Amino acid sequence: MKIQSGLITKGISLALLLALPGAGALSQSKELTTEALAGQAEVVAVGKVSSLVPQWNEDHSRIFTRVTLSVDQYIKGGSAGQPLTLLVPGGEVDGVGELYSHTAVFQSDESVLVFAQKDREGNYRVSAGQQGKYTVKRDDASGRLMVGGIRTLQEITAVVQKAAIDQNQK
Repeated sequence: MKIQSGLITKGISLALLLALPGAGALSQSKELTTEALAGQAEVVAVGKVSSLVPQWNEDHSRIFTRVTLSVDQYIKGGSAGQPLTLLVPGGEVDGVGELYSHTAVFQSDESVLVFAQKDREGNYRVSAGQQGKYTVKRDDASGRLMVGGIRTLQEITAVVQKAAIDQNQK
C-alpha cells in the first residue's frame, strides 16, 4: 500500500490540534434547519447512489469522489429524469485514501435525500457537509419513506417546497 508522508503529517497535525482543549468547538458547525438547507441549496433531490468514482485532482494533492445519483425526484431545481453528480472530498485511489470529518459519506445503492449547490467550478457539492445528506429508508410498520429515520419524505418535501416559494417571493 502506497502511503504519502505529507498526508500522514497533516493527519497527525490535525488530530493533535483537535485534541487541544476547546479545539473541538472550532471544528463543529451549527446545525441547520431543513428550511435553511433548502434555502441555500440549488438542488434538492431524492435518489439512489448509482456510481462512486474516486479520483485525484489535477495536481494529485487531493482525492475527490464523484457520486452519481439516479434521481427519483427533484424537489427543488434539477431536470426531471437526469442524474445528479456530486463532488465529495475524500476517497481512495491506488491504495491512497483521504477521509474528511463533517463530510457526507455515500454507499453504493444507498437511497438518499441531498441538498446541493454548485461550487466555483460548476460542480455540485453537498450543502453544509454531512448535514446536507440523509439516508432514505422505508418504515416497516407504516410503509412510508423516512428521511434520516425521523421525518417522512412527504414532510421534508413540503418544507423544501415552501422554502423555495418563500425564497422566490423575496
